[in-house]
Amino acid sequence: KMKTLIIASLLAGSLLFAARGYNMPSFSDFDANANGKITQTEFENAQQSRMQKHAEDGRLMRNAPSAPVFKDVDSDANGYIDKSEFANHQRQQRIQ
Repeated sequence: KMKTLIIASLLAGSLLFAARGYNMPSFSDFDANANGKITQTEFENAQQSRMQKHAEDGRLMRNAPSAPVFKDVDSDANGYIDKSEFANHQRQQRIQ
């Protein structure tokens, strides 16, 4: 019984967390051609798509003006975002 209660609590917490909009996108959500690199076009298209989906779901987009731009995530300025840069940026977003 205790194990079931713990699992139910964890699940409920996860659902609440997701319902509040804390579901962070994955690298593959942005890497449209699955080549392991996110170009600026892929980044912007994925961002637009996510914003459109949020709007269609009736979710407020209070943070839209402060959404990261490509150069914020492309930390080495080589013209694409790799998995490491993406993960580092996600980590920073969770901290804030």
